[in-house]
Amino acid sequence: MNNNTNLYPLSFKPIFKERVWGAETWVLSGLNRDASVIENGFLKGNTINEALEVYLADLVGAGIYDACGDEFPLLIKYLTVNDFLSVQVHPDDKRAAAMHHAYGKTEMWYILDAKPGALLYLGFNRDMTPEGFYSHCENETLPEVMNCITPAKGECYFIPAGLIHACGGGLTIAEVQQVSDITYRVYDWGREHNRETAREMHLELALDAINYSKHIPDPTTSGVLADSPYFSVRLLELDGQMDIDGSASDKFVVYLELEGSSAIETSGINYSSENGCLLVPASLDYWKIIPRGKTKLLEITR
Repeated sequence: MNNNTNLYPLSFKPIFKERVWGAETWVLSGLNRDASVIENGFLKGNTINEALEVYLADLVGAGIYDACGDEFPLLIKYLTVNDFLSVQVHPDDKRAAAMHHAYGKTEMWYILDAKPGALLYLGFNRDMTPEGFYSHCENETLPEVMNCITPAKGECYFIPAGLIHACGGGLTIAEVQQVSDITYRVYDWGREHNRETAREMHLELALDAINYSKHIPDPTTSGVLADSPYFSVRLLELDGQMDIDGSASDKFVVYLELEGSSAIETSGINYSSENGCLLVPASLDYWKIIPRGKTKLLEITR
């Protein structure tokens, strides 16, 4: 591999998606039908998965490539939530593979901003049964048996597959998730009864996917925010240069800006991204994060 084809920190064109409740900005997606397009360097114009087909483990790391193949394993978004998301649940890997030939969806939400009146609904506030859950859905009383949380800026909530959830009322969220877009909607705040706003519901599919145990929300606010088989996320708060030695890790790293801005320097070249997301390939051993003033970042890997 000559010097002109060595991998480097990658930035991507954002993908914008309007939703009935607000909007999503996909800053890095490995979904084959919506794979992010690289916007810098000699790989500009290729998708992340096209680059992965060529560079294999050099891009993501040997262990990750062996597990995930030619589909980048994460989907990273910013959510602007004005109205309420449907009450929903995502299947785990086993069920998603059997039903949809897809990955399951475990995710995390980092609260970037929360207006007065914003709410999260996260898991059941008591042990439930499928029969009890179904009854609350039919009676449109499901929110009564869910944990209702007033979220605060800087909180992070881990949402494993099977955990029923919703949010709304004025939130900006950074979301990290498995590369999956499988969602089972079970309640849509009355929108399902309006022809103009009705969306497909998936109550029957959800019944076997839900964790019916009582859930106790436990947000994290610093250090390692989430650590799962699917992703590991650490909060970085910088006001000066940070030198990184990645020579022993053999993993890609994604940096997602939360506040402020920064650049990644490697081999004497600075890289930055207008949408606040940069992917450092596994083949890079050393780099520097150079913040422009006080900066908060998510450091994301698998």
